[in-house]
Amino acid sequence: MSQKKIPSKEVLIEALKELDGNMAACARRFHCSRGTVWSVVNSDLELRELVDELSSSFTDEAEQTLFKAIRDGNIIATIFYLKTRGRDRGYSERLELVPLSTQSIEIELGCPTSNAIEDSQTQALNGHGAAVALLEQ
Repeated sequence: MSQKKIPSKEVLIEALKELDGNMAACARRFHCSRGTVWSVVNSDLELRELVDELSSSFTDEAEQTLFKAIRDGNIIATIFYLKTRGRDRGYSERLELVPLSTQSIEIELGCPTSNAIEDSQTQALNGHGAAVALLEQ
């Protein structure tokens, strides 16, 4: 290996396996920067694939732990799962807007002048003096 702090590719492979692909932990082990480890890993296809596989396996393990917690009745785990994976069924705290057509919409934002807001318009001012449009259904 070209990096002074990482003894060899084989030693790096063993460290990555022991540390579940955690490059920051590898950097601490070899007393080098995380950027050094990233540079070595990203310059070698075999190392990059190993880190990707280790990361994917660790995610699988975390998912299994989450699923077990849900099955054991952990309400926090259940809520987390529904908020992240059940959005298509309406479990979300944020409104996601989906366009019904491919037509472009242009919106111009700016600070209103005193005569820009008429009483007949459905608008309000927020605490900072910016116009806020109130949408009617």
